[in-house]
Parts: sequence; structure tokens; C-alpha cells
Amino acid sequence: MLDAIFRFFFRYPPIAYSRGRLALASGWPAWVLVAAILLGAILVGWYLWRLRPRPPLRHGALVWALQSLTLAILLVLLWRPSLVLSTILPQQNVVAVLVDDSASMAMADGGTPRVDQVRNVLSDSGPVMSQLREKFQLRTYRFSKDLRRLPAMADLAASGRATRIEDALAEAYSELRHLPLAGFVVASDGAQNGSEAQGEAFEELKARKIPIYTLGVGKEEFDRDLQLDDVAMPRAALPGSLVSATVTVRQRGFIGSTARLEIREGASLLKSRDIRFGPAPVETVTLNFTPRTKGLREYTVSLVPLQGEALRENNVQSRLVEVQDRSAKVLYIEGEPRWEYKFVRRALEEDRNLRLVSLLRTSENKFYRQGVETAQELAEGLPPQKELFRYEGLIVGSLQAAFFSPKQQEELYAFVSRRGGGVLFLGGRFALGDGGYQSTSLADLFPVHLRSSAGGSSLQRKPAKFQLTPRGWDRLQLSEDETVNRKDWEALPPLGNYQVTGEPKSGAVILGEAVPDDGRRYPALVSQRFGRGRTLLFATDASWRWRMDAAHTNHSHEIFWRQIIHSMINETPAPVSISAEKSLYVDEQHVRFMAQVYDEDFQPVNSATTAATLYSPDGTSQELPLAPSLQEDGVFRGEWDAAAPGVYRVELVARQGEKELGRSSSYFQRADGQVEFFSPEQNVGLLKRLAEQSGGNYYPIEQAEALPEQLTYSPAGVTVPEVRDLWDLPAWFLLLFLLKGTEWVLRKKWRTI
Repeated sequence: MLDAIFRFFFRYPPIAYSRGRLALASGWPAWVLVAAILLGAILVGWYLWRLRPRPPLRHGALVWALQSLTLAILLVLLWRPSLVLSTILPQQNVVAVLVDDSASMAMADGGTPRVDQVRNVLSDSGPVMSQLREKFQLRTYRFSKDLRRLPAMADLAASGRATRIEDALAEAYSELRHLPLAGFVVASDGAQNGSEAQGEAFEELKARKIPIYTLGVGKEEFDRDLQLDDVAMPRAALPGSLVSATVTVRQRGFIGSTARLEIREGASLLKSRDIRFGPAPVETVTLNFTPRTKGLREYTVSLVPLQGEALRENNVQSRLVEVQDRSAKVLYIEGEPRWEYKFVRRALEEDRNLRLVSLLRTSENKFYRQGVETAQELAEGLPPQKELFRYEGLIVGSLQAAFFSPKQQEELYAFVSRRGGGVLFLGGRFALGDGGYQSTSLADLFPVHLRSSAGGSSLQRKPAKFQLTPRGWDRLQLSEDETVNRKDWEALPPLGNYQVTGEPKSGAVILGEAVPDDGRRYPALVSQRFGRGRTLLFATDASWRWRMDAAHTNHSHEIFWRQIIHSMINETPAPVSISAEKSLYVDEQHVRFMAQVYDEDFQPVNSATTAATLYSPDGTSQELPLAPSLQEDGVFRGEWDAAAPGVYRVELVARQGEKELGRSSSYFQRADGQVEFFSPEQNVGLLKRLAEQSGGNYYPIEQAEALPEQLTYSPAGVTVPEVRDLWDLPAWFLLLFLLKGTEWVLRKKWRTI
């Protein structure tokens, strides 16, 4: 409608004015026109000034302005205003038509599949393509992951496994760059993923002023849809560890509805949870599960589709987790014989994936060792740094800070910050603030601020109920069934005591609280990241009552302690490690690797020799070159293009001279065609950006009939100059009518006619 009105008054489409330039075709100098307009305005003013009786100044000024403008328009028309255009020569220019043939084009979000909408509008015998053929030589292509010629629109299959619009444009331009290109037409839903196009092609397109016209297909917004935006899981876990999957769910139009979230290993259901959607469009949900088998495992997270959901393909995502077949070494240092020590050892020593070594002080300068493999292990008490760094975790019981020499305190600090180990501090009569840790460097390791014991012992020998916080419910579970899990936690006997600490530090997470009879809440289980490692605090020494006061068939105490220790050491790094930047590469091939190489003291080794091997899904192997990073010590980086979908394994051997520093391996997965259905709305922003940056325009597919005329005025290709008269436009006569009509109305009102 607006375009038709514009054409009525100005005869030519808006693009003709935006692409052309205005000129005066009379041949008379423009300065003469300006002088004539000024002289005319002076004569009109002189005439009005001589009128008797003389009108009021305001009235006279309005009449002078209206008459001067009328005279100026008439003078401009005498100079023959014209529009100078460059129009294409018929059949002398090429237009490339690129049609999206990816799987997302099969969606029927408007009742008709997107690919059928394109077939209908751009059919070979339809008006749009027929008009284009009359003026241009057409080159038609279809694209998804790559670009191919399209003999006929009927050949579109909407089965491509990726959408790479910018790659397709760059490839088509490379093929046609030596021809007189008038422009590109791109029909797509804009669901681009994995594009690797270089900017040089688009800079050259801009320089040559070759416009890109984009035709948008598909809904801009879905009324009712669920989508798994992301699934975050650790890449590796110990057998028996609790694995947390943090799932981000997006909903549209399902406020108040309930959906079921499931996680499976193959066909076996591991865990499910119902989600009730509130007004927020995005919700984050945690699903905990325990791997049942060792090795590399694929876990699938899915939302059970709801009735009326527009798209179901975006309800599923998968992730790989390596359930490592190894035994982690943990050192437990205890300052006195007590029940907590006995029951913690009993809970952990049955875990085949933990090797618990303990050092119990039985009296002054006397220690009892358990779990040692050799007579030399812990023979001198607390091991020196070199041996300490061979452990992945450390439990510190009821020990005063003075037990550790200044050097040992530095080594404990380095165990967490540099080595990346995990430390758990337990409560007790010689622990925490009562042990004097607040005045040592080890105070930084505690996830809470420690209180001084000057006002008496912080250990309160009163029963207190242990209650999980919301974050604790996400990280700890006594049963895989959510209802049973809550009942098991509620059924736990009260702790025999609790230790009062200061406030949690910034960044610390309270997982559990001690709640005595007075209802006050004290941080009981707190965790924080520190340096490369993790520290935890369990502010009691009476969890053993969970075992003693429960039935012999109740294993909540053992489950709790195994989960705590596993969470403490799951992320403890090895001296030598290698991993891909991401565990899953969807619709992208370029993989970046990072290797970290440390010696046995966990000092970075920049001079290491690294030999990495990449094993492809088909069983072949290639050497992966790694180069030392110039910005990070001990870091080596490499890149690789993984073309084939599947699971890849990368192995690394690091040496310093003849000495082997360590070995490492990791996995990553390549998948195609999964991103197509995520964020399925038409990406109008991308399509408009491509068009506007090139001087083209964006149209919904229904307005494709504008293309032939738009391309007629393309500034690229073989063109011929054309001069079009503007003096006889209806707009001029309308403007003259308005000026004289306004003057007549005013003079009638003032009664000067």
C-alpha cells in the first residue's frame, strides 16, 4: 500500500531515488536558478509591502512565504528536474539465487513446510522467476553444509545437516566473481550454524556494490515450544560418583504446564524429574545420576513432548562422559582417636575407586598408619611436598594449626592452589577457629571466615538437624528416586554436635546447615573453588551417629561420605592433560586442543616435548601438532579439522629430555544436523544484516515479487545511464495546490480577499 502511494505521487519506486541522483536537465546554470528564486522572493515581499491597507506583519510574512515557495517551485520546474539512474542491460548480467536446503526447511511452522513455501513462490514457471529470467541470466543453487547447483526447484529435499549461509555466499561469489554479477537472492530461514566464511569475500562484495537480497522463510516466533538450550556435564567421573547434569530448558507458551525431563544411558532410564514452568522463559534444572558402567558412555537428556508442541526435534541432547577405571588416592590426617575417624574410614575403605591412606596421631609424636602400600609411606609423618602431590585429596581432622610447620603450611596451600587437589576440613575440638587456623596462611583455604576461640569453644555439643540447602539438593542424594531421597534425608538422626563458624566467603556455596532446637541455622557443609583445586568444610565431628543410630540396612552414612569425597577430587588435574575446547562439536569441524604439562612438583614445563595422536572414528590416526603458548606457562595448543562425525580420542605423551612426565587421553564428539532445530524461529536479524551490509534488502518470502524491480536498479554488473524527467510528477502539482489553497484559506479567514 505505501509503495503504491509512493509510486502514484513520485512515479518511480523508492529504490530508484536511493540509487539515482537528482539533476537539472535544462542546461541552464544552477546559480541562475538560485538567483531567480531570491529575486522572486524579494519582488513578492516588495509587492506585499506596498499593499494598502498594509496587512499585519504576521499575516504578511505567511503570505510572502507561501507565494515565494510557489514561485520557487515553478522556477525549479522550468529548469527540468530529472533523475539520473544506472539500469541494467537485459540479459547482460547474472543473478545468483541461493535456496536453503537444510533440514530446518522441512518444518511446517505455518501449516506449509518452509521448503514448499519457497517452491511455490520461486517456482520455475512462476512470475518471480519468469521476470528475473527476462532480465538476467540466472544461476540457481541449493545449500546446506555445502553449495551445489540446483537444476529445478522441485529438486529441493530439505535434508541438509547444517545451514551455512555465509559459506554458501562466499563459495558462489568465488565461482561467479569474473562474471557481471548484478546481485544475490538468498531464500532461507536464517538458522545458520557452523559458518566458517572468510571476511574477504564480503569485503569484496561491498567494494563491488553487489547487493544481497534475502527472503525470510518461517515464523519469527513460536507460540508453543519446548527446547533444551544446553546440557552441562563433567567430561570425566569416577565410578560411583554422583554426576550432575545441569540442564537449561526454554519454554514458549507453556506457563503452568508440567513436563518430564529424563536422562538415559542407551534405552535404560537413569533419572527423571518433573518441571513445572513458571513465567520465566528459561529455567535451569539439575539432574543427578550415578553411572552404572565404566568406560566412555553417552547419556541422552530429553524432554517428553507436550501436546501442541510445535517442534520435538529440539527436545533432546546427548553428552559423553568418561567413567574412568582408576583408583584415586586420598590422605586422611587425624589428630586424635575418635568415632568420626573410625566411621569415615569404614565408609570410604569399601569404595573400590578410592584408596584411603590415613595418619592417626595416637599420642604426642606417635602415629598410626592405615592403608599404606609400603613401609616407607608416611613413615616420617606428614609427607614432604613431592609425595603429598601424589595424592588427589586430603582430609584434615581435629588438628591444631601448630601441628603443621610453616613449611608444611606452605605445602598444604600449594597442594590446593597449584597442584589442584581437594581438601576437606572436619570439625572437632582442635579444629577450625579452636585450632588457631585463623592466624595462619591456611585460613585462606577455608570456605568460611573463622572465629577466634577467645570466647570459648566453637564446638557446640548439642544435637542439630542437618538440612540441605537448595544447592545441596542439587549436589547430594541418598537415593536416585527424588521422593525417596527426601525421605532418607529427613530420616537421618540429628548430628551429635556442630561447630559455629563465621560467614561464608564470597564465592563459597553452602550445601548443608546445622539446625539446633532453637531454630537458628549454622553453615555445616560449605564448598568453594580455590586456585586449581577445591576446599570443603564439614563443621561437625558427629556424623557417625547417622550410622550408629540407623538400621543396619541403611547406608546413608556411607553414601554421603563417598559423594563428598568424590566431589572433592573429581576435578583434580593430573600433571599431564589434554582436552578439546568442547566435548561436543555440533555442525562445526574446527577443533582446538589445549595440553597442560607440569612436573612432579606441578611446576609448568615450557620446554617439554609433546607427542599427541588423534584417533578418528574410522580407526585411523594422525599426529596432532602442538605448539607452546606464548601467554601461558606449561600450556600447549593445537588445532584440527575433524570432518567426519563420530567419537574421537586424543592421546598425549609429554617428556622432558629422556624423562617421561606423563600421559593423558580424552575424547570429544563430532555431530552434524543437531543444531538445525534449535532456536527454530526465522533469524530475521541475520538475514537483515546480510542484506543491509551489502546494500540489498530483506523481504518476507510472501513479498518476493519485489525482487525483479529491485534488481533492475542494481549498481553492480553491466549498466547503462538513464535520465528520467521529474517535472511532471503529480507530487509537484499536489504541492502547488496545497500552497495556493492554504493561501486562499488564510486570506479568506483574514477577510483580505
